[in-house]
Amino acid sequence: MNGIACRVGVGARSSRSSRPSRTSRTSRQLGALLLALVMLFAVAPALAVRDDLRVGVQLEPPVLDPTMTSSASAGEIVYANVLEGLTVIDGEGRLQPRLAIDWVRSEDGLSYLFRLRRNVRYHDGKVFDAHSAASSLRRIVAPGSANPQKAWFAKIRAIEVDSPYQLRIRLSDPDALLPFALALPAAVMIHPDSASGNAQRPVGTGPFRFDAWIPGSLVRLVRNASYWGRSPALARAEFVFMHTTSETANMLSEGLVDGLLSVTRLGERFMIRPDYRLSARRLESKMILAINNGRPPFDDLRVRRALSHAIDRERVRTLYGPQFSPALIGSHFPPSHPAYVDLVHRYPHDPRRARQLLDEARVPRGFEVELVVPPTDYGRYGGLMIASDLEAVGFRVELVEYDWTRWMKEVFGGRRYALTLIMHVEPMDLDIYARDDYYFAYDNAAFKDIWRKVRSARSDEEIHRWLGEAQRRVTEDAVNVFLFMRPEQNLMHRDLEGLWERSRIPSFVLEDIRWSAPASRQ
Repeated sequence: MNGIACRVGVGARSSRSSRPSRTSRTSRQLGALLLALVMLFAVAPALAVRDDLRVGVQLEPPVLDPTMTSSASAGEIVYANVLEGLTVIDGEGRLQPRLAIDWVRSEDGLSYLFRLRRNVRYHDGKVFDAHSAASSLRRIVAPGSANPQKAWFAKIRAIEVDSPYQLRIRLSDPDALLPFALALPAAVMIHPDSASGNAQRPVGTGPFRFDAWIPGSLVRLVRNASYWGRSPALARAEFVFMHTTSETANMLSEGLVDGLLSVTRLGERFMIRPDYRLSARRLESKMILAINNGRPPFDDLRVRRALSHAIDRERVRTLYGPQFSPALIGSHFPPSHPAYVDLVHRYPHDPRRARQLLDEARVPRGFEVELVVPPTDYGRYGGLMIASDLEAVGFRVELVEYDWTRWMKEVFGGRRYALTLIMHVEPMDLDIYARDDYYFAYDNAAFKDIWRKVRSARSDEEIHRWLGEAQRRVTEDAVNVFLFMRPEQNLMHRDLEGLWERSRIPSFVLEDIRWSAPASRQ
């Protein structure tokens, strides 16, 4: 900049007179103007409000289509960002219309009529209407469907197109929870022409388009310029896969990511940093020691109850450090729900009682059991605590870590396991205990009858009463060892606003996120 000013000044100097000429004054003014412009453009990038975002996530999804996988990591990236449903659980945790404008339930509870939004297009230009919506729902309920939430839609008898933007769903029995089910990530609207490629390149109607997936590294989304709703402030967002704790710490300390989803032990190290802040997420993530109820000796109720007495939940929940105090649970249900029943003290920590039950069931001391854990912090740290408690009552435990793909195949899909420490993150997922062939191998007619009454209830009071009975049933049957609610926290740059922190859906929704002040990479 100084060089430019000097050259202009020297070139304009007069050798015949010390009095500034009109030409020299003009030249100096021009030089000053050029200098100001140079300085303006030099500082502009530092003052500009950013429109990009990089967030770290622990697990890389096996696919990017949540209608194809039980891994919540897919929905965490694409739900409400790339792919949208007829309804949505919004940032305040409320059920709201999304691609539907509204819906009406018939008096007998056997049908719903949904009015759909007009002028909505998929990212490839295809039109969203009642025909594409009907096709998407038919994929969910098809006989060969692998949709992870298919059981939620088992009561659908017919899907009808009343008009181009009116969709009718007919039911075999009343279902008060259908609008909620349609807000789940597994119920997003998929166009039939792009369905086959959505696993790798999802095509949706959302405010962001899929741009790239670099396996082992990141997924990149970019703003959808043709979005039917309000345009988001962010132009680009990258979800960066954090494979190890040290890698995560390094990227945070160097400012290479703007935040981290669902931090656990790591967050404490960055609490003192003024440019990051911890913020709570209102998710319903339930930590359980899942039991294969179909594998001896765990098909014996006494053995399952022994496990519940053996585990010191107060100690296990300290794996997140002194900063967090997760809420203990006694069933597969969150304490924040109005239908919650406190069953925490049904199985107090009592190693002596655990050994007594094992002796009654004739489980020999030193019985070998494999405990499978996923590649997460809670798996690595919590697995050691669980193994220690089990060995204290006579088991010999082999701790085995599976990557996510293997866990989904061997444990979730194949039920080739005895015990596994796992986090269930979906909201209102007590229905999984009524599913045939679920990986718990729990098949109980009494529970299925209770769940039918939940789904057919006609009032909130009736729903809550039967939800309470459902909680009591799975606890009495000691289907799993229910531990605690994971303390969901995001570690985010302090200048980020608009995070959906009260939504019960495990997703990082981008549409309201913006930078509140100029920020730059470190």
